[in-house]
Amino acid sequence: MPHISNKKLDDKYFNKLYLQLVKLLDTTGTARKSDILLSEFLTETEKIMFTKRLAIICLIIEGVSKPSISDMLLVSPSTVDRVSLMYEIGVYSYLSQVIKKNNKTIWEAIENLIHDSVSKQVGKKRTAWINNLENKHNKKIFNY
Repeated sequence: MPHISNKKLDDKYFNKLYLQLVKLLDTTGTARKSDILLSEFLTETEKIMFTKRLAIICLIIEGVSKPSISDMLLVSPSTVDRVSLMYEIGVYSYLSQVIKKNNKTIWEAIENLIHDSVSKQVGKKRTAWINNLENKHNKKIFNY
């Protein structure tokens, strides 16, 4: 878990610096440049943390159960519960809209994760949520 200093930056300075961060991220222009910027800026731990949080939100939107999300992403049930609660109370409302708008590309990134993790756990026994995802995206995850 990332360490945050107990010494809090004054809100007026934090807000100004945060706005600069947002502007910096907005100026990259391409996915390749954004990748370079984030690779230089974020630690490996932060990349993993943000990536898993995004995947949790995507899977919650798709209706995947919390225990399945925890197993697939190798995160604790409490992490899934925390993100799920924030999703339910609307903390991720804009992010959810962006995810839904880019559903096809996000789905392509997640489907291999689902296939690999679930096929190891349930073999040929299909679960209802996998069938629902396949029907929703009109795409087979398992080929048996």
